[in-house]
Amino acid sequence: MPDSVGMILTLLMNIALFGVANYFAVKHSARNIKRRLIAGFVFLMFSPVIFFSTLYLGFTWDDSGWGAGILTVIYTGLYILNGLILLLSSIHIYFRK
Repeated sequence: MPDSVGMILTLLMNIALFGVANYFAVKHSARNIKRRLIAGFVFLMFSPVIFFSTLYLGFTWDDSGWGAGILTVIYTGLYILNGLILLLSSIHIYFRK
């Protein structure tokens, strides 16, 4: 598989998975503290799965591993950051009441 095709497939998979997961997490936890907390923890606990799946897909098109490693760290960081934002927004909703 050419490098460019592999990179584009990996990027599209990560963007689609992040978008769908974030959409459902925010939609189903609107103004509900418990659901938002659960969504935040799910994002944090799901980040190792994203790490290893992105790394595996990245190694299929990147022989040296540097591009796969960089993409893996970036996308795993986005999932962790999104989980922390969901947790902090649930705390904000709690104190706003």
